[in-house]
Amino acid sequence: MTLANRATPLPPALVGAEVAQDTLTQDEYEAFKAALPSWRDRLICMMLRNTGLRINELLSLPGAHCALGGPSYVIHVVRSKKRKGIETTTVYEPIYINPGLGVQLRDYIRGNNYTMTEPIFGGGDNQRDARKITQRGLRFIFEKTGRESIGRPISPKAFRSFFVQTMVDGNVPMAMASKMVGHEDIRTTQAHYYVLSADRRRAIGEGIPV
Repeated sequence: MTLANRATPLPPALVGAEVAQDTLTQDEYEAFKAALPSWRDRLICMMLRNTGLRINELLSLPGAHCALGGPSYVIHVVRSKKRKGIETTTVYEPIYINPGLGVQLRDYIRGNNYTMTEPIFGGGDNQRDARKITQRGLRFIFEKTGRESIGRPISPKAFRSFFVQTMVDGNVPMAMASKMVGHEDIRTTQAHYYVLSADRRRAIGEGIPV
């Protein structure tokens, strides 16, 4: 981790040191998204940013779990991490997505002639289908594109942090943000998915009386 505040250069004594890093900024997100090589990859990026889904939750999503007829656009997701013994039946969680994104997802499904039962994005390691991608392949593309567009590798997991960051910065309660990303315990969200942004650190630091 480097560059705690990318808008302000590090002091010479800290160059190369391990410094806590902010989550993505909106400008970085836009630059990264624009540099992705295909519609599929940009759509995956937008879905991760708009929903906070885990990679495997998104890559396993089939068309049958999407309600994309408008005016609301909803995907129904089975959360990949649930405490054992808590639930005995499969529960599909509705996640509302931005209408503009919903239209793109609908057009992508139609344009690729997918059956309703097959995953929209995930192909599996042994499936040779240029329309699909594996978790490993997605990580490679994101890391490469991150280096080229914003000067550092980006993990698909970074978008969960970015999603929580956006909600909390927008005054959404942490408990609600925790539920939105499928956490059973709010402490998980607090410990791993909320990082003080540079702007917020600056506002806090400069606002304390001396």
